[in-house]
Amino acid sequence: MMEISVNTKYCKGTVELVFGKYGDGSPAIQAFQGREPMFVATVALDVVPPWNHVFLKGWSENEGVPAALEKAGIVKRTGRKIPTGYVEAEEAELLISP
Repeated sequence: MMEISVNTKYCKGTVELVFGKYGDGSPAIQAFQGREPMFVATVALDVVPPWNHVFLKGWSENEGVPAALEKAGIVKRTGRKIPTGYVEAEEAELLISP
């Protein structure tokens, strides 16, 4: 677990990041304030991200989350976007070991 400071559309302040894995083995990142879940930063898609990469949600309630994770040194966005319905997920390289 790791704490970072965020200033996103619906979440401001310090959050604790919890790392897990999706069924396809790709990394998952969820943020909590205390015991309350604040957001899930990642998404699992039909396409598996490259090793040590994640797909980030930056739409709706996650507006600002990819930038906050990059500013905290957790990820580095690659610029690649993956279509998912009406929105696009952003690919990012994990800069830390979950």
